[in-house]
Amino acid sequence: MQHHRGSGATPQSALPDSLAPRNINVTNLNRGLFAALMGEAHQYLVAGVLLRLGFYVALFPVRGLPYDLIIVAYRDKKAAPDDFVLIRAQVRTLSRRGTLSLTGGRRAGRGMITLEPYRRGYRYTTHHNDLIIAVDRCTLDLYFIPTRLTTEWPDSVSVKRFKPLRNRYHVLLQWNDKYLSNILRT
Repeated sequence: MQHHRGSGATPQSALPDSLAPRNINVTNLNRGLFAALMGEAHQYLVAGVLLRLGFYVALFPVRGLPYDLIIVAYRDKKAAPDDFVLIRAQVRTLSRRGTLSLTGGRRAGRGMITLEPYRRGYRYTTHHNDLIIAVDRCTLDLYFIPTRLTTEWPDSVSVKRFKPLRNRYHVLLQWNDKYLSNILRT
């Protein structure tokens, strides 16, 4: 169906069924491999969006660490534009059910049965990173979740809990205790 500007007609779908959000693995890759590629893509996507917004961002080149990006954030961009802080950000993909896993250090069963306890995975804390950026796999919305807010959350949490943080890049302009402690209330 063609859509003509100003015609008032709404196309049924801008994408064919094979490309609709419910089936984004159009090459039919192995599920685990596709999940890894999607994670990589989301890291680049987040970096690109933040760069486009004017933030300085560096992709961290070492795999296996609890953060993917280093971002220059501001304590209060309006009041003190030169007062910045480097924050460690972990990019996570929301599950198909809309949940966010707050654990890391595991890869498709690796490390689950091991004699090395440090390889069994861990729960993200402020020791690991400062910010978790969750990516909605279908809409590509970004959720900017300061890790300090997750201390009382379970290991897996519904998007409903952090919905107010959707596309809220402003946290990077107000990275201070007062703003961050009230962020879910506003």
